[in-house]
Amino acid sequence: MKIQMALLAALGLTLGVPSTAAPAVQDTPAASAKEKKIRKLLEVTGSSAMGKQVMDAMLNSFSGNPGLPAGFIEKFKETAQPDKLVELIIPIYLNNLDEETIDGALAFFETPAGKKFIKAQPTIVQQSMAAGQKWGAEMAEKTLKALNEK
Repeated sequence: MKIQMALLAALGLTLGVPSTAAPAVQDTPAASAKEKKIRKLLEVTGSSAMGKQVMDAMLNSFSGNPGLPAGFIEKFKETAQPDKLVELIIPIYLNNLDEETIDGALAFFETPAGKKFIKAQPTIVQQSMAAGQKWGAEMAEKTLKALNEK
């Protein structure tokens, strides 16, 4: 059960799901205009689609874990709605970015350099996750070895 909870916690952290409810956002006309810009930013950058990519990669890495109950991966994929992640992160963007910053980011991501950056992101995320998993496995092995040498 501890392994299952650790895996679920890791999945939540990787997907960026907050451990508590997202902060409340004031419902004002300014917030609505700002929210539209954030939605556009998430769309332009491919962030909304990246949640599914990260979820799939994490679930694939969990697939060989004997600590998960039978059918967990399939049921999770069936149950999870990565599109809902966007609704969870919009308040975070609203509370942490001003409109000028959002406008600047949108302007950048619409340039050729910004578009190249966005195009490279799925590969960067995939390779970064693989590097992180390798590093984590090496650190776990090193730590276990150090503990066993005591």
